[in-house]
Amino acid sequence: METKNTECVALMESLIKPKELHRFHETKGARTTEKLIPNKKVRKQRISRPPKAKKRLTRKEITNLGLYALPEDTISYEQMLPLHRLWCGYMARYLGKDKLPEVNEAQYNNFVSDVLKVDLHGAKVSVTRSKNPSLVGAKGIVLLDTKGTFKIVSKDNRVRTIPKVECVFDVLWNNIAISIFGKHLNSRPAERSVKKIKASIECDL
Repeated sequence: METKNTECVALMESLIKPKELHRFHETKGARTTEKLIPNKKVRKQRISRPPKAKKRLTRKEITNLGLYALPEDTISYEQMLPLHRLWCGYMARYLGKDKLPEVNEAQYNNFVSDVLKVDLHGAKVSVTRSKNPSLVGAKGIVLLDTKGTFKIVSKDNRVRTIPKVECVFDVLWNNIAISIFGKHLNSRPAERSVKKIKASIECDL
């Protein structure tokens, strides 16, 4: 083995220019302790990826599990009055005024936009107009505000489901009835709160 190494060194020296031999001898001493290792393919390091987020339940799965189902036989109107008082306090802080602006005032459009974005859980509402005559006159406290319906409990302790699109609602706040077309409430509260409201709105009801 040493003979082969000596022959290799002699061959390399014969190929190097005489004036460069001193550089070869300097590096040779440093390399004598190194072992020749055959070339190996360098494996790419795996990039650790964060675990995938758990899949959320779909609306259909939520309905099948009954997560939003209300115990209608145990809910009474009196039990929901504290919720209504809480909603009145929320409205006072949200609107920041006790008196509603007139139609010809500059801030009226902003007020309408704010009212349509409000969360109505706990509000007292009544149906003043509807394509379904049997719904006219229904009133109560909103228990659940879904995309297309209100679930309300009336003074007779009966829970009713009112479709939004077909009705016009009066929302009672601070002894004032605010009329709202259900068509403009036809979305979930979280979606309404960030929705851009048009300055002029038309309704076909």
